[in-house]
Amino acid sequence: MQTIPIQLQPSQLLQDYRDRKESIFTQFEYDPYQIRSYKNRLSQIQQGEYQREELAKVLLEQNQKWGAGPAVEKNIEALKNPASSVVIGGQQAGLLTGPLYTIHKIVSILVHAKEQEEHLQQPVIPVFWIAGEDHDFEEINHVYIHKNASRLKKIAIDDELESKKSISSRVLPKQETATFLKDIFSTFQETEHTKKIYQKLQEAADQSETYVDFFGTLIHQMFQEEGLVLVDSDDPNLRKLELAYFVRMIEEQPNIAKAVVKDLQLQEEKGYTISVDAASDDGHLFYHIDGERQLLIKEDDQWKTKDGKVSLQTEELLTIAKNEPERLSNNVITRPLMQEMVFPVLAFHAGPGELAYWSILKNAFRCLNLTLPIVMPRLSITLLQSNHQSWMDEMDISVESLIQSGIYTQKMNWLKRQTKLPIEETFQEVQKQIETIHQSVQEIAESISSDMEGLSSKNLEKIQKELAFVEKRFIRSVEKNHQLRMNRYDTLDTYYHPDGGLQERKWNMIHWINQYGLDLPSRLATLPPKWEVDHLLVEL
Repeated sequence: MQTIPIQLQPSQLLQDYRDRKESIFTQFEYDPYQIRSYKNRLSQIQQGEYQREELAKVLLEQNQKWGAGPAVEKNIEALKNPASSVVIGGQQAGLLTGPLYTIHKIVSILVHAKEQEEHLQQPVIPVFWIAGEDHDFEEINHVYIHKNASRLKKIAIDDELESKKSISSRVLPKQETATFLKDIFSTFQETEHTKKIYQKLQEAADQSETYVDFFGTLIHQMFQEEGLVLVDSDDPNLRKLELAYFVRMIEEQPNIAKAVVKDLQLQEEKGYTISVDAASDDGHLFYHIDGERQLLIKEDDQWKTKDGKVSLQTEELLTIAKNEPERLSNNVITRPLMQEMVFPVLAFHAGPGELAYWSILKNAFRCLNLTLPIVMPRLSITLLQSNHQSWMDEMDISVESLIQSGIYTQKMNWLKRQTKLPIEETFQEVQKQIETIHQSVQEIAESISSDMEGLSSKNLEKIQKELAFVEKRFIRSVEKNHQLRMNRYDTLDTYYHPDGGLQERKWNMIHWINQYGLDLPSRLATLPPKWEVDHLLVEL
């Protein structure tokens, strides 16, 4: 697979991070682009204490349930080695693995772990953190499918939306999942891979109890030989390992909350946009009750759910943390802290939004005597279907401009050139002439009465609407005469600039493995480690 670097226009924060600007780099502990950072970080990890044996036991049980192979078991065993570390990142358990960026993050983790293991000559284990405690089901219950040339179609599973149950505890409905898969594959062009992939998805669904199980099983099928270790953050056995860490978070809540608020204000003063709401009374923990989770706020010595139905003294909450840790979970602020205490983190792979909120966590980490790990922006990727490059060559389309801006302007400019007379310019001129001619009618109307003035204005509006209608019909007729080319323009826009954004934010990997095989994700894991590149185009 050939890769081509593409220059995009990332957020100012991400651009400044890649440029090592002091305004953002002071918010982090390590330079991810310097080799010495990794040796320094590993040295620090080796001085820390982790529940390696207990963690390995939990991870082995989870991953075996999802069909992990020998490479995964070998890496879990390597985690017991006090010299080992992990490269880690995470995401929600999206249906059929969710948007492509989930796969791209996994690829980033695998590539980086392999690179650093060779560099450090110590075990570096790739770990993917499944955010199973998240409850925003509407965010993960669907995929987008290429329905026709001009648009993607959203297909969602038929399951209740209102519940605030964690994704880990949501039972995967078998009949609805079967219908969901059938609806998706009915839109696919059958290839040599289709039947095998459909069968594997059906089998994975049948043997999965929850949405997280379904996600974990599919990921292991896609990355069979890569040794990727998965962890469900909502696993009750993992919670037992975390109880002492919850205690520390509860005891240090005032300091953590103040540190986050202070750093958030600092970043905003620098002009950076951080999509996090933070206040000094934020508990930054969720409390689980009646199968749902509620965010906690702290007022004096009282911890309350936002709906006001639960109120706990600090001592009561500490007792729960020590005896029933499964009743607690982390929010966006404390999840990185928990990850740091559970795993020997060499580096964390962040998407653009994650990089932003990690930039306000340095001092929150220090409240728990922790050090922010190396934070590496994940690889951003666009997959190029094999026949589309020839289309772009024939139509003189730049892949850079297509990914960045889409193709609408180029499409309309080409259409204009396909008639002997310029349609748009002609109609614009006619509109001007009508307005000029109609001005005398409006002047007479004004001299008669306000009613006549209103009537003349409506008359002009009707004429303009009719003219606009005729212009659209003219353009549509030209489009019809060039339907093949128009379809290609629309197809390219849908593939590489869907809904005005990047392919990886809308498309799902299932479409691509139907075209190129179930091993496509693991082949992507052989990509070169181009960490300072904005975006990679991968020619399939």
